[in-house]
Order: sequence, then structure tokens, then C-alpha cells
Amino acid sequence: MSKSIMIIGAGPGIGQAVARKFGREGWQIVLTGRSAERLAGLTAELAADGVTAHAVPADATDPAAIRAAVAKAEALTGGLTAVHFNAGVVRNQDLFSMTDAEIASDLAIDVTAGFNTIRAATALFGTRGGTILVTGGGLGVQPSADWAVLGAGKAALRNMVQGLAEPMAERGIRIRIATVATLVAPESDEARGAADVFWTLATDPNAAREAVYPAA
Repeated sequence: MSKSIMIIGAGPGIGQAVARKFGREGWQIVLTGRSAERLAGLTAELAADGVTAHAVPADATDPAAIRAAVAKAEALTGGLTAVHFNAGVVRNQDLFSMTDAEIASDLAIDVTAGFNTIRAATALFGTRGGTILVTGGGLGVQPSADWAVLGAGKAALRNMVQGLAEPMAERGIRIRIATVATLVAPESDEARGAADVFWTLATDPNAAREAVYPAA
């Protein structure tokens, strides 16, 4: 059975670079995000590069929706190997200039969607095992008031991964986070470098629970 990865929060930067990297290595690819139109564009770009990807639109802030999407990805691929949570709102704004609605919405995407994804993937993998990958950020380790909610969200994800790594390993599930401590533009060297880090986290059984990119 071929290996497969579902990328939740697929986008033109890290998500697309991960899709290309894994796809070129022979993995099946499933892209998930809220916009079906955006996913269609991303899958077309991958197809032009010789990588076939399935598009499964879903809103990861909705726990029932992301469980259904994970189940669909499982059926499409014949069995998922890895699930990658990559969603996040990159908002350069301090806490006090944000509206109540912006704070609630950003936290739902940055944190709640991540927790929903981890829960859905863990339920799917059960006792058979699998890998959960999370896109972290340098702001989760070195916070800035100017990136208030994004930093808090990345810190929350990092905390969750660190806390879950050992108990989930006992169930045969690997959970790993890449702390990306640089801005990443589409089609950039940084995007490709981050994808290489996620490849190592997914395929090296001895990889640490956290990798920092760029390496210090």
C-alpha cells in the first residue's frame, strides 16, 4: 500500500511545498481547506508538476466537518499515513487593535482547528499507528506583541504536541512539530526547506518531537 498525507490548511507556501515534496517521493496527497476554488488551483499547480492530489474541502474549526474530511481522505487513499495541520492566520497586529470578532476567528483557526485535527487523526489512527505533523512558529517560542494571536496560537500548538508526544507514542502514533522561525513565501527556498524538515519528521523514526527551521 502506498503512503499518503493529508494537508489541512493547504496553501501556496509550506502546504504546497510539502505536497510537492511528498508527492515526488511517491506519496498520495490530499489537500484540505475551506475554499474549494483555492484547492482546485493548488491541485492544478501540482498536476502541472506531475503530482496528483485529491481536494477535500472542509472547515477544520468544525469538529464534525474535519472528522468527515479525514474519513473521506482515508477512503480516497486507501489508508492515511500522516495528517499535517498547517492552518493559521498570519496577522501582524497587536491584541488591543484587533476586534473581538478577529480575535475569536483567529483563535478558532490557529488553535481550535489544530486541536480538532489532532483529535480526528488520533481517532482514525487508533491502534494501527500513524503520524501527525504540525506547523509551529518561532513566535510560539519568542513572542512579539505585534503578532499577538498568531504567537499565542503557535505556543498553544507547541504545548499540545509536547504534552501528547509520549502518551501517543505508547499508542503507536507519532506527533511532531516543525517550529518555522522565518517568514515563508510561496515557491521560496524557505518553503522548500520547511518541506524537507517535515519529510524528515514524517519518515525518520528517530526524529525528535520538535524540529526548528532554519536550524540554529
